[in-house]
Amino acid sequence: MFDKGRAPRFLRRGKEPKLTGRIVVPGNPQYNSARQEFNTFFNKFPRVIVFAQKTQDVVNAIRWARFNNVPIRMRSGRHSYEGLSVVNGGIVIDVSDMHDVDVNRKRGTATVQTGIRGGALNEALWTERRVVPVGLCRTTGIGGVTLGGGHSILSRQFGLTQDHLLAAEIVMADGRVLHANADQHPDLFWALRGGGGGNFGVCTTFRYRTHPINTVAYAEITWDLRDMERVIRVWQEYTAPGTDPRLGPLLMVSNGLQGPSQNPVFFQAVFLGSTTEMLKLLLPLLRTGSPRKATIEKMTWIESVRRVADAQTSNPYPFKGVAPYVHRLPSAAISTIRRFIEKPPTSSAGVFFHGLNGVVAKVPSRSTAYFWRRAWSDVTIQATLGTPAEAKKGIRWVENLRRAMLPFTHGVYVNTPDLYIKNWPQAYYGGNFDRLTRVKAKYDPKNIFKFPQSIPPARR
Repeated sequence: MFDKGRAPRFLRRGKEPKLTGRIVVPGNPQYNSARQEFNTFFNKFPRVIVFAQKTQDVVNAIRWARFNNVPIRMRSGRHSYEGLSVVNGGIVIDVSDMHDVDVNRKRGTATVQTGIRGGALNEALWTERRVVPVGLCRTTGIGGVTLGGGHSILSRQFGLTQDHLLAAEIVMADGRVLHANADQHPDLFWALRGGGGGNFGVCTTFRYRTHPINTVAYAEITWDLRDMERVIRVWQEYTAPGTDPRLGPLLMVSNGLQGPSQNPVFFQAVFLGSTTEMLKLLLPLLRTGSPRKATIEKMTWIESVRRVADAQTSNPYPFKGVAPYVHRLPSAAISTIRRFIEKPPTSSAGVFFHGLNGVVAKVPSRSTAYFWRRAWSDVTIQATLGTPAEAKKGIRWVENLRRAMLPFTHGVYVNTPDLYIKNWPQAYYGGNFDRLTRVKAKYDPKNIFKFPQSIPPARR
């Protein structure tokens, strides 16, 4: 289907390769909007932004970057926590104009260009009553989501986004276009499932297996902040080994003037079963503290995922965040969270628990590059950043809470990079890091795709 990958002629030097696609450079009217990240704390100025329209545009962009010796960043949804998908003075290869979806009804698969956003993919697949679990926020790009693992409201029920990946088309540093799957370039395919975006090449197309889906049971429960400790203790039991994997639970605890502060403790869940079953399952939580409001409804899957997305911040804003993994949290850990939540450093700060385990844990930790399979949940620690003084306080608050939680955490979700983490290879990749460096050495030996905390090639 794809060429076997001879080294392109541009490496021999000669005429400068031509950029193709939708090209945005400084001075263009759309330059400022084109360079903006979802995390507006970062303000970087690329030399050129290429909005690829097809795979060949990506090939040409990499060739141009190699010829001109400029740093490369790739971008699908602009949601990098540390603004790593944009760079000063370099080239940004943006695939967000590539968002076609082709569903094979007979095989139950979907071939998807990597620039589509999670919300758009949900809507496109819903017309076929199919689903691939892809994140929570509707504006995240499925490229980065998939390559880093992919947590969703259906993780416990169906597994990670990456666990549905059957094949990937990827443009390599030397301009080759490879097709990676279980039979072709299986080592690269292993690395693409959890190795993080941007480390090995620019993915342009994914093929996923899908699930049929129709109606679900959906729940929302809210409490005052005084009930936080009791709610966390009960909530985490829904993510314990052996619990019903049909339930996908989320829990947000926040304090501040922005975001869902009107609901300081906010629970959402999707259940692949009846409302009667869900009510019975959630009784311990409903009897915890003094719920402000509780609803359990039967609805279509697409309506439930819209409700979940509505609770996420969809407009760009400045923030600092990181998501370590946790198992059952003891009282000391919950008390630590309380201590920090009571003193928000800026206009809004909080922690967000995303239920995992279930089907995620059924895959061995070394079967794909995603290592932290046995985590009960991840917990995103986040603060909104405003003025420079507020930003300094917010960043310090996130870092101090992350450090205070170290005795209770195990690793960090690679899709929430944090440049303050020193031992990031262990934090993101656990026991899979060495193998990832060997894959890097094979497919990008000159380390062309390099950025802060990128995977280095193994030393030979």
